[in-house]
Amino acid sequence: MIGIIDYNAGNLRSIQKAVELYDKVIITNNSEELLACDKIILPGVGNFGSAMENLAPLKETIYKIVDDRVPFLGICLGMQILFEESEEKRGIKGLGIIKGNVIKFKDVEKLPHMGWNSVKIVKDCPLFEGIKNNSYFYFVHSYHVNPDEDCIVGKTEYGREFPSVINKDNVFATQFHPEKSGKIGLKIIENFVELL
Repeated sequence: MIGIIDYNAGNLRSIQKAVELYDKVIITNNSEELLACDKIILPGVGNFGSAMENLAPLKETIYKIVDDRVPFLGICLGMQILFEESEEKRGIKGLGIIKGNVIKFKDVEKLPHMGWNSVKIVKDCPLFEGIKNNSYFYFVHSYHVNPDEDCIVGKTEYGREFPSVINKDNVFATQFHPEKSGKIGLKIIENFVELL
């Protein structure tokens, strides 16, 4: 069973439909239900500050899931809130599972960075099993992560090169939306579901 964390920050139905192609899924904000899942997805669309406020009741549950080495996938804003803080909402702490912060794109033609862009794989990662390097995925974001630890798996170019995929132990995250990235995105989800 795959658990999708429901904290009022994302289009959960599209992720649900994608995951249901490969496994049973539950959308919930109930700690007991989440702790019973084999894998967890943290989606997210919107504002860093609001997301952390909505997620507050589940923080300890998330830490336990990560500490128990349950495979965990953050998507878009769900990737960013894994970090310690964000320029989007100064003074609000992120989950701090990954050391580093989230910064706004600078010197780019337009924001958000929206549409299809390629991901250069820079380190082996089971999420990319069977996926060609420089494959295209769908992005919508104005901020990107800036890790202080060695966790970058994929990079993407938009004004500058930024980390678009990370992996630290059992925690995986993508800045792009796999559920909106066609067959190649579904392959990412399939690979996550099949993790042991």
